Amino acid sequence: MTADKAIRAAINIGIDREALVDGVLEGFGTPAYSVADKLPWWNPETKIEDGDMEQAKSILEEAGWKENSDGVREKEGLQASFTLLYPADDQNRQSLSMAFADMMKPLGIKVETAGKSWNELGEMMFSNPVMMGWGSHDPLEMYNIYSSETRGEDFYNTNFYSNPTVDTYMEKAMQASSQEEANKYWQKAQWDGKTGLSAMGDAPWAWLVNLSMYILSVTI
Repeated sequence: MTADKAIRAAINIGIDREALVDGVLEGFGTPAYSVADKLPWWNPETKIEDGDMEQAKSILEEAGWKENSDGVREKEGLQASFTLLYPADDQNRQSLSMAFADMMKPLGIKVETAGKSWNELGEMMFSNPVMMGWGSHDPLEMYNIYSSETRGEDFYNTNFYSNPTVDTYMEKAMQASSQEEANKYWQKAQWDGKTGLSAMGDAPWAWLVNLSMYILSVTI
């Protein structure tokens, strides 16, 4: 069901990131909207207005996702439900997963959570959302997570995201003759006004919170 862009957009808009920071991290963090928040190659236009449950519901309604008698949305026989996996030994990710699941209930999206070992995650992450953690201060992390060339490679592009326009921008960024020129292409890869890898565009990930050392997100 997460192959439908409407689902991904609704999830990104429906999440109350400030509530996650306050309730789960006890204020020790900030809302996350991308893999590059506040870094020189970040595109500030990709910061969305989140926590808007009514807008998220409207997106789902317009896309044909209707609530059934159990309050779970369906479309063409497919239920809006999935299991969100997290590393069993990580308390922060467990708490964030459970809070995320609670936030999805009013949207009519049913989320169950399950802790798994890294070996299990390595086998299950291609068909299930996972509470991931990233945080390298290097634009190459964006390439690793979103490039068509890294689909199915290690823990990077586990949802096999691919957008030729995004690929072109990122290739130009890596071939740029200056950091300033590179940053412009990294920013366009996130959102160029029509498409991009961010929540403004294809929204293949739902970025949640920034910790002091890394970013936690859900690949959807």
